[in-house]
Amino acid sequence: MFAYYLMKALSRLFCVLPESWGRAFGDWLGRFSLRFVPAWRMKMAAANVQECLGVPPESAERIARASVVKFGRMIVEVLRFPLLVRRSIDSVVRTEGLEYLEEAYAKGKGVIMCTGHFGNWELLGATVALHGYPILSIARKQNNGAMDRFINEYRELAGQKVAYNRGKEGVLAMGRYLKEKHLLGILFDQDTNDTGIELELFGKRAVTPAGPAVFSRTFGCPILPIFMHYDADGSCRARIYPPLYAARTKDKDKDLREVTEELLRILEAEIRSNPPMWFWVHDRWKDGRKRFDR
Repeated sequence: MFAYYLMKALSRLFCVLPESWGRAFGDWLGRFSLRFVPAWRMKMAAANVQECLGVPPESAERIARASVVKFGRMIVEVLRFPLLVRRSIDSVVRTEGLEYLEEAYAKGKGVIMCTGHFGNWELLGATVALHGYPILSIARKQNNGAMDRFINEYRELAGQKVAYNRGKEGVLAMGRYLKEKHLLGILFDQDTNDTGIELELFGKRAVTPAGPAVFSRTFGCPILPIFMHYDADGSCRARIYPPLYAARTKDKDKDLREVTEELLRILEAEIRSNPPMWFWVHDRWKDGRKRFDR
């Protein structure tokens, strides 16, 4: 449990240090962490940036590096979660499109908050919870038990409930939360090796989880795409899109495919608008190791 208590100690430290000190440390930590990313992943990330966005090699490498460096800031922001309170969250994160969330929640059918590994998705979930909405965040269980305990404790500290994305218990929790007309937070941009829908992301075939579409079609609830940005001035901005709905026709596969395609187009637009925010070192198209680990 050493890792757990170490993170708790660091959290106490960064909660008393000035925010500017934390930001500087986060930047250093992110740059330092580049040393530990396997070389094939960095090559893959730069190649994918170039192929997807059509930028020169130098720009692609810069974006790939920046997408790793931002994790240092993310870690420090999570360590400072004990300072987040409802009355001051707007001074930490500026939220665009909050009216879409208000309107969707008022329908009383539950809401699926759909995001990706983009910006600080942990702060995004905390922001929604601190605006007063009951949200169940779907998470992957960490391999390190101590770190899993720490991150779940801090998610709950900000007002979120947590369920794992594996197993019958997690699925039941998701369905139950939607039936109770609450919010469900889902990361939809990675292939989880479960049954999904094969679609194109930046013109390349990729399997995308069908969970958001399935829940929307089953419960009739809206899907709200939402993304967290670090803007040029260093501020945080959450952007909420108008709701999407899965149709409920006799052609179930078509219904699921169409709304998932809409989600992917929004994801593409978000990535193009702020490329370093996405998690480029993830082997999204499942060909990175084969192409670059030689």
